[in-house]
Amino acid sequence: MTSAETVPLRSRGDAVRRWVAAVLVVVTTLLVVASSVAVWAHRTVFDTDDFMDTVGPVLDDPAFYDALADNVTEQTLLALDLDTRVSARLTELDEVLALALVERLEVEPGPLLEALGTRVDRPTLAALTPVVVDRLEERVEKVVDRLVTSEAFRERLPRLVERAHTGAIALARADVEDHPNVYLTDDAVMLDTTPLIAEALREALGSVGDMLPGVTLPDAVTENAPQARAQLGEALGARLPDDFGQVALLDRETFDMVQGTVRTVDRVVWALVVVTVLLIVATVLVAPDRRRGAIQLAIGVAAGLVIAAALVAQLRGLVVEAARTPDGERVAGVLFDAVSGGLHEILWLIGIIAVVAAVVALLLGRPAWLGRAADRWPWVGTVSGQDGRLPRRVAEHADALRFVAVGLSVLVVVVTGFSWVALVLVSLALVGSLVGISVAQRIADVPGGRRSTPTPTP
Repeated sequence: MTSAETVPLRSRGDAVRRWVAAVLVVVTTLLVVASSVAVWAHRTVFDTDDFMDTVGPVLDDPAFYDALADNVTEQTLLALDLDTRVSARLTELDEVLALALVERLEVEPGPLLEALGTRVDRPTLAALTPVVVDRLEERVEKVVDRLVTSEAFRERLPRLVERAHTGAIALARADVEDHPNVYLTDDAVMLDTTPLIAEALREALGSVGDMLPGVTLPDAVTENAPQARAQLGEALGARLPDDFGQVALLDRETFDMVQGTVRTVDRVVWALVVVTVLLIVATVLVAPDRRRGAIQLAIGVAAGLVIAAALVAQLRGLVVEAARTPDGERVAGVLFDAVSGGLHEILWLIGIIAVVAAVVALLLGRPAWLGRAADRWPWVGTVSGQDGRLPRRVAEHADALRFVAVGLSVLVVVVTGFSWVALVLVSLALVGSLVGISVAQRIADVPGGRRSTPTPTP
């Protein structure tokens, strides 16, 4: 085959490689984003210890306790049913007063009582029900708020959140272990707060007990939601609704999606990371121009991460909108920001690496505009190494620069508290600086450089 015949074949081969490289850039970008989210979810969302380390500090936000107090107060008032009880008590009191009045008049009580009760249009004490109920509800709200904001409850809240998270993730992983406070129905994943409401009821009875004569709550209620509801209903002499004390954590459709995601991530998270790394290498190797392929991949990854960050911001809006009260919206926003903070760290880390890789690959090609800039401004040639002075200076102080690079790396890691993000960034910076020093030694013609030519002895 002649050289003239090989040119079209080579051109077709380059065209095929360009198309394959373009496809690999898209696929690799998607896998980089997917593996980033998978690692974050596996480390933070699906691991209870890491989840508590993440959200624990933000549990001191007053909005958590305000939202919880609102919910517990609502359920406590529902169980007490003050409207019915107060109306009944005032009606009884009205009848007692009417009987006392008749006795004072010293007349036959039967006909007069009947007339007072049915034939005479007179004001009754039951008309005061709304006023009395408003005052009692205010007292209940204060009692519940005092309970929820107490130091003892603040110490218990992290354990309650931890139990709820453990139960939810166990359900997602189809764990058969019993988690009575979190359970799955046909419609949603539910959190049972009946024990907490029972505690609030016990405190509230000290303030409104006069309206509930003979009511004695059990010292403790079972952790089984239906049985606990039956216990409280029997003690209060009322039938509580089936959803009493139950909080929907996730609807069933969302839970099914989360369950599938959890199982998939548990199985393939680290394999996904390995495949992503291999595809990054393959994308660069397949490209006809590897430097250009690296630039395209870096730009694609950076763009994909920006899109992922935008989607996370949109998801935050949906989560906040699902809250029913202003305090609930604030709680949802704070929790989402705390949990998604780890994802943002990963996205920033990979984004910085991608941008640095793109800039380095661009400068290694010695673009024409950089040469023109060096001709116009000499310092550009020095900084970019085109005039050779920077590599020589680096090579002359190579050992000292290596020592400084290692020392600074250790110092930064210690100061940042051994954060894994800082550790990765510092490690990459250290490797890059050490490689840069070695490259400068090879380029520079100085003693100690790898390309230095030994001086011939006479």
